[in-house]
Amino acid sequence: MMREGFEPAVRHVLRPRRKLVARSIIAALSLLGPVLIVLYWLTIPRDTWIFVAAVQLGLTILGVMAGLGARKVCVTVTAGRLESRNLLGRVTTFGTAEIASVVLVDLYQSGLVDTLPHLYLLDSAGDVLLRLRGQVWPRSGLENIIDTLGVAVVRPPDPLTVAELGRLRPRLVHRWTRHAARLGI
Repeated sequence: MMREGFEPAVRHVLRPRRKLVARSIIAALSLLGPVLIVLYWLTIPRDTWIFVAAVQLGLTILGVMAGLGARKVCVTVTAGRLESRNLLGRVTTFGTAEIASVVLVDLYQSGLVDTLPHLYLLDSAGDVLLRLRGQVWPRSGLENIIDTLGVAVVRPPDPLTVAELGRLRPRLVHRWTRHAARLGI
């Protein structure tokens, strides 16, 4: 039974790409597996393997914590607010009324011809409230957020490099990213 005058809020939850966590685990195991095998091989004859086991235990605990944190990463949009939860559990919340415009731009990846979407939520002064990268978030989810917010959307017609984006809209690119783009890194 619903209370009188109470309307259920439309709630959209955006989660990261599913393969991202699996690929991260494979990369970590590919890096750490051979290193730990060599360390065990070198330390077992000297009976100092317990130190390697302690380091492995610590890395395993960090990996489990990161895996559990990755399950909680999301962006939640309701009629009145937007909430972003990152890998470390930090929650950023602001009202949807603060979002004045949205920029959805396809950016070339460094050294590749592939592009990925980047979504920037801007306040009335043009400052970035939240940036969502296409490496983490699927395009369909970014489009759903735009539809839910119902604010003005700027979509450059052609894909851009980070350097071009930094020249056209310097506030969208971090200072150190602009510097690296100028150096060609």
